[in-house]
Amino acid sequence: MVLKLLSLIYGTGAVLRRKLYEKGFFKIKKLPRPVVSIGNLSVGGTGKTPLTIFTAKKLMDRGLNVCVLSRGYGRKSTGTVVVSDGKDIFVDWVQAGDEAFLIARSGIPVVVSSSRYEAGIKALDLIDVDVFILDDGFQHFQLHRDIDVLTVDATKPFWEDKLLPEGRLREPVYFYKYADVIVVNKLFSLDDERKEVILENLIKLGKPFFLSKEKVDAVTDGINSYSLDLLKGKKVGAFSGLGNNKQFFDTVRQLSYAYDFNVVSFISFPDHYEYNQLKLDKKADLWLTTEKDLVKIGSGKNVFALQYRIEVENDYLDMILSRLK
Repeated sequence: MVLKLLSLIYGTGAVLRRKLYEKGFFKIKKLPRPVVSIGNLSVGGTGKTPLTIFTAKKLMDRGLNVCVLSRGYGRKSTGTVVVSDGKDIFVDWVQAGDEAFLIARSGIPVVVSSSRYEAGIKALDLIDVDVFILDDGFQHFQLHRDIDVLTVDATKPFWEDKLLPEGRLREPVYFYKYADVIVVNKLFSLDDERKEVILENLIKLGKPFFLSKEKVDAVTDGINSYSLDLLKGKKVGAFSGLGNNKQFFDTVRQLSYAYDFNVVSFISFPDHYEYNQLKLDKKADLWLTTEKDLVKIGSGKNVFALQYRIEVENDYLDMILSRLK
């Protein structure tokens, strides 16, 4: 009962906040370049960062100059910080935030700030920008967006969830209506019956949607990449600090069947965990984690990250470009 009451209060506040921006009580600033927002309704774990990297790289492949604007969640710096100009990375993950740093390592310009408008203005002073990507921007009403992309985790879709603190939703379910397009992650990890249910619900939403496919084809120590054959016959431990650690552990478990290795331990840490005192036991020959976690650990500790990426059908990018025009 207490959680229900708190969720009701939280939801009322979320509705009021959005309405105040819509009615002009709070100012929405607009950058002199188009903005593509990639976000979600849930807290953590829907695949925003991989989709941000994919979208940025595909736009860059089409000849556009792209810059990602991020809050830089968990960073120890203040103000507006240029993480990368696309060629050089100027700060470490502590100053950038783990996700922003990971995006920068993919060769994408990144600027972090609590004010994404100020981040955008700073970027325009330093580099050519044709389009901005607003990372985790669905609730960042302070900045005008030209396109709102909503990410959905098919293993826990928002329409089956509840508002905080009862569930994981930042905003009420019906706020999906503010999205221009939906990208669904993890659908192909489901059985056929569950997949059909998810697709039926997506169609009912009445929004254009696209399905992503996951690719895990290598591991990295932070410096070099190696074939997944490296894992064969090994005793492997797995750990992560994500919004949804179960997804990562499920991926490791599935790979163990395909590449014949034995998973001896799963260790779950909170999202954005800093690993100041990481201690791993000796029962594993090596340990697997995510690239987001590995940037905070460094190389040389018998820890490897799965190189995870997603791909979305070409129609997704075509829609983004048509909306930008």
